[in-house]
Amino acid sequence: MKLAAQYLRMSTDHQRYSLANQAALISDFAAAEGYEIVRSYEDAGKSGVTTTGRTGLKALLRDVLSGAPFSTILVVDVSRWGRYQDPDEAAHYEFLCRDAGVRVRYCAEPFDDDGSPTSALVKSIKRVMAAEYSKQLSDRVRAALRRKMMAGSKGGGNPPYGFARQVLNADGSWGAVLATGERRSREDQSVCIVHGPQNEIDVLRRIFRLFVKDFRGVTEIANMLNAAGVPYRRPGPWDEGRVRAVLKNEIAIGVFAFNRTTSVFGEIFPNDRSEWIRVRITEPLVSRSVFDAAQRKLTLLKRRELSDDDMIGKLRRLLKKDGHLCRSQIDASPLVSNAQAYVRRFGTLDEAMRLAGFVRTRRYGVHLCKAVYSADDIANGLRRLLSEKGYLSADLIKEAEYLPSETTICKRFGSLSAAYEVIGYSSSLSELVAAAWVRRRDREKQTPEQ
Repeated sequence: MKLAAQYLRMSTDHQRYSLANQAALISDFAAAEGYEIVRSYEDAGKSGVTTTGRTGLKALLRDVLSGAPFSTILVVDVSRWGRYQDPDEAAHYEFLCRDAGVRVRYCAEPFDDDGSPTSALVKSIKRVMAAEYSKQLSDRVRAALRRKMMAGSKGGGNPPYGFARQVLNADGSWGAVLATGERRSREDQSVCIVHGPQNEIDVLRRIFRLFVKDFRGVTEIANMLNAAGVPYRRPGPWDEGRVRAVLKNEIAIGVFAFNRTTSVFGEIFPNDRSEWIRVRITEPLVSRSVFDAAQRKLTLLKRRELSDDDMIGKLRRLLKKDGHLCRSQIDASPLVSNAQAYVRRFGTLDEAMRLAGFVRTRRYGVHLCKAVYSADDIANGLRRLLSEKGYLSADLIKEAEYLPSETTICKRFGSLSAAYEVIGYSSSLSELVAAAWVRRRDREKQTPEQ
């Protein structure tokens, strides 16, 4: 029997495209055509408009370019291979497989992929149709989401502090108030933001009063709430970021602002504030004058932010006082800004601690190793990992005890790809493609002239 691999992909299109249904259809096709499926590659819950996050497809292409033990790839249809907005991208990946001697066959398509001009034309039309479907679906979803938000519905996620989500039935009657993690039970229901528990409302108003009328600082308010044993909704204590989120959110005056970002096929772009859409959805918890005063003070504080030297100086004084530094200690101390402020300013908390003269020796309680890595340390570690494994990936970096986390590497170099470039390695398929062309050229040179 001919050896084949199957590629399965499902986003959220429809149940008939589930991975199990795709596998069953491919199995029937393989049995009828005389194929034995020896490998399976899957991308569950992944969009087909890009290769980003599609580890199954990347692994498939990597195996094909490196010399696969199968001669054919079985896919349900053209749209499962991808809904790329540039149809040439889908054709490019298929060509790479074909050039490496591996054929791609679509099991549920009406055309016979025999390489004839007719099948090539039909396949191209199918690719364009798959791309257009994704574009139209995206436009419809975006328009429907905007209509719901204009009507006061919440698109998803947890409600802001001091508020809750409540189900609105199709007949206009109110349903249950949803707890964290709960969802509406029927498709004809919508979810609206309403006032939350009274204890959270009291805390929200207290934060505005302390900030505006009592002239307390953001970090000071967080410390006061923690000292009083006031819990935050999610795990962890109050900090500067959580207090700022309460003070900045217009929901406190009953206004829900959306359209703050635009997502285009996985890429998120921030919108200008003039493009934000604001809808009044509930009664305010604080007056407009108090809210505006809070915004003026936040703007003033932003202009008067501490310099880098001031922040590190405060951290040094805390180190001299306690003899050590850690995140929980920094968050609890009134002498310094909260840990997240140091992360925003210096990239990582470890970097801020290093500048203050303290180096942690334990990495998140897992590995006993140096917590502050220079660029050379990381580059040498990546070279070592590459020599051991033959390739690099985020999973391999996570398992390597002599390397910091992926997040730390990204903050040091800007991205994993930038770190790879430093040592002359590319994580993209382009390097594999180039290697495949070199092998092809060498084969052609070795072939005797006829």
